[in-house]
Amino acid sequence: MKNMWIMSIIIIVTIVVVLFLFLNKEGHIEEMTMKTYSEIMESRIGYVELQVSNLDRSLTFYQEIIGFQVLEVNEKKAKLTTNGIVPQLLLKEVKSYVERPNRSTGLYHFAIAVPTRQDLALSLMHLAESGYPIQGASDHQYSEAVYLADPDNNGIEIYVDRESDQWERDGKGGYVGDIAPLDVENLFAEINEDTWDGLPSGTRIGHMHLQVSDIEESETFYVEALGLDIVAKDTHMLFVSKDAYHHHIGMNIWSGKGLPAPPKNALGLKYFTLHFTSEEYERAKENLDRLGFKFSEDNQEITVEDPSENSIKIIINN
Repeated sequence: MKNMWIMSIIIIVTIVVVLFLFLNKEGHIEEMTMKTYSEIMESRIGYVELQVSNLDRSLTFYQEIIGFQVLEVNEKKAKLTTNGIVPQLLLKEVKSYVERPNRSTGLYHFAIAVPTRQDLALSLMHLAESGYPIQGASDHQYSEAVYLADPDNNGIEIYVDRESDQWERDGKGGYVGDIAPLDVENLFAEINEDTWDGLPSGTRIGHMHLQVSDIEESETFYVEALGLDIVAKDTHMLFVSKDAYHHHIGMNIWSGKGLPAPPKNALGLKYFTLHFTSEEYERAKENLDRLGFKFSEDNQEITVEDPSENSIKIIINN
């Protein structure tokens, strides 16, 4: 009865997850990577900083609903982790904030990758039992995912990758994705223990998904300047990655082309970090300069904005 109740909740949720429309790819297919992803690759997205309206409320949500641990906290800022060592989510309370306009660039969602299907199943069951609103639940072929938003309407995905040898290639260098409904009953069958105890060690920020103002300008920045590979593209979206992953950064113009950036004091994404090797870092610095993108560098860390004013810090992997 418990599983049937939870399944009914998930079934009636509106599946608003149209971010993986890989079936209609066009343009620049020849640039897509044909490499094979290996799970031994280093994580490419390090941590995310969000501007929030109420730090205490956000801390309660991210600990009790999502399952992060507090690494460090002061009056207006907190660092959250899943392994007790490395920060993965930074929260900063903004005193004079404004709501982020719906039709503006910025965060579509940040994606939390858990290690196993049981971890995703436990998170989904915990969300259902808590009564917190779930916005979607989908099977994307290479991953299974659940979607929700935090109290400031920042989009969140919690997902688990399938084994990379199960990812279907499209013959052109990209991956075959899907937006099928999540098989909740099959997922819950993975649960071998009854209790949810937060996000496990081994959880990482798997990818970022951004609202941008222009796909072609974004491609110039992320592909030509930063050196990421295209794994999917159509007229309204672009997915790029390193190491042949299905995507580290997704971009879309589903809310319209030419959207303005939000005010600097708007709630939402402040920046995220991208991890490069020393060689990739130096090449990106040369390309940014060559293509006319303004950036600053301090202690081997590049701070740069993409053409939609999404801020990124590029860090060398240690």
